[in-house]
Amino acid sequence: MKEKIFLNQLGDYFDVYLPNVRRASSNTIAAYSYSFSIFFEFLYEEKGIPHSSVTYKLLTPALFDEFILWMTNARKYSATSVRQRMTALTSFLKYVSQRKMDALRAYTSVMAAERPTAPQEEFPYFTIDEIIISLSLPDPQKYLGMRDLIFLSILYDSAARAQEMCNLRVGDIRFGTPVKLKIHGKGKKEREVPISEGVASLLNYYLKQRGLTRKDKEKYLFLSQTDEQMTTAYVRSIVKKYVGLAREMHPDLFMKTNYSPHSFRHSKAVHMVEAGIDLICIRNFLGHEHIGTTEIYARVGQESVTKALTDRKIPKVSVSAPEYKPGGCNLPDFIKRARRNNI
Repeated sequence: MKEKIFLNQLGDYFDVYLPNVRRASSNTIAAYSYSFSIFFEFLYEEKGIPHSSVTYKLLTPALFDEFILWMTNARKYSATSVRQRMTALTSFLKYVSQRKMDALRAYTSVMAAERPTAPQEEFPYFTIDEIIISLSLPDPQKYLGMRDLIFLSILYDSAARAQEMCNLRVGDIRFGTPVKLKIHGKGKKEREVPISEGVASLLNYYLKQRGLTRKDKEKYLFLSQTDEQMTTAYVRSIVKKYVGLAREMHPDLFMKTNYSPHSFRHSKAVHMVEAGIDLICIRNFLGHEHIGTTEIYARVGQESVTKALTDRKIPKVSVSAPEYKPGGCNLPDFIKRARRNNI
């Protein structure tokens, strides 16, 4: 019976506490469920322990140290990824430590584990030329090509996050001059961002191609190949596809190794800085809560600063890591449900 206490409380944490009490975003729930998937895989592969046999007594400082080393050496996770996974475990154990004494010891153990230091790395973004090249690759004569073209164009033009793009519905389009998109951001915050005339024209064509009208306001704007709502993993696969094609065609460009959907958001922000747009405006456009978050985009190279003083034009668009798949271990139903419903 004791073996079930950990799993039962973890289930309550995902099914009740995170969504209803803490009111965590779908992104947070998905990330935490992903982290526990990895933790259960580690226990199964390295210790032969299925998730149904986990107890708080098992969660010792030595175990957490082994888990960190396994993620670093066996799975080759970055320091940032390791810290994110440990944050999920720490959050749960902090929650449950107020409910059970054995969990308090486990919480103390996870807090004592030494996380790797995440290096300060330059965020990956595309130059203006690279953005233009990326948006020239999808074939608009094909259905998926047109979808990818308008998707990547809006991804850059609106600086939306991957999950925000997945959540876009027809009803989020604000027709007018200019056309705007209602973005549903982190913490259930909303913002409206304008899109350029060229992208608006593409969007109208795309809506007609799919036979969508304003009456279809609840339908998702972008669908996967199986006509379902896109996932962030699917978005990563789209970006990975076109970055790969771009590198083949232009081996002297696209030199960063870690481009992601977020790189389009970074790129838009950097290009706005280069154009001399005020950081307050950029903060509001990106939906940042604090100006300090936006200030990272002001730290551009001297070449970009010089260019910003002579050329204040922002380009107008006219034209996955693969999804994690657990190994041989089974996962609790609430973990599967959290990932399926929120990723």
